[in-house]
Amino acid sequence: MIFSKHTSKQLFDLWFYSEGKRLFGHVPKWHMYKVFAMNIIMKLMILEDEPLLLEKYTQYLQHLFTDIRACTTVLQAKEALAQEAFHVLLIDYNLPDGNGLDIIQVFDDPNDAPVSVMITAYSKEKVAIQSLNLGVFKYLEKPVDKNDLIEVIEVSVREAKRRAELEEISHQFLISEKAKKTLMESHFITPREIEVLKNILIHGKNNKVALILEISQGTVKNHLSNIFQKLHVANKDELKSFITKCNS
Repeated sequence: MIFSKHTSKQLFDLWFYSEGKRLFGHVPKWHMYKVFAMNIIMKLMILEDEPLLLEKYTQYLQHLFTDIRACTTVLQAKEALAQEAFHVLLIDYNLPDGNGLDIIQVFDDPNDAPVSVMITAYSKEKVAIQSLNLGVFKYLEKPVDKNDLIEVIEVSVREAKRRAELEEISHQFLISEKAKKTLMESHFITPREIEVLKNILIHGKNNKVALILEISQGTVKNHLSNIFQKLHVANKDELKSFITKCNS
């Protein structure tokens, strides 16, 4: 994803309440953290082999994106995806060298794929089901009405921003399996220290972590001291930055 971090001190309260409970089983009290709002540079790739439609789609949607990349073949689209990241894909199903699902299948994990909108000239239930099963976000039939297209892409942009914001927040407050492996194998962080670390990232305060893990605040402090020493960090802010890098 492409981010540019803002320097304002706005808290991402909406995410805390909408996603926090789903991820952690409760609403985390993260008001002590300064989670900076982000200006996300939105990028769209349009894959359409008809020049007139490609021109129209670009014209209709240019106000929603900082950058639009136009492709006319599956090969061009795959090359573009190999070179840069896009937040939204607008894909025609029928293409000279394949079909739109070939692009969706480029991504091994649907969670890593951009928000995708599939367009087809045919009302085929099988195509629609295949598209949705592969993680396509929305589905449109040709001829595509201008207002319908704009409405669907506006929804897709909101979804792309939500995913980007969630990814950034997750990098700050969660420990991925990759990061966990690095911490344990390269820095000799113990399983118990991982538990302390997870809770410190979420709750911040030693007393809260002690209550959750049913240990004393002194024990939490000792674990943190060991973690700081092993990771060569001096405080919780540096610790959070370290974890964010491990998660990336």
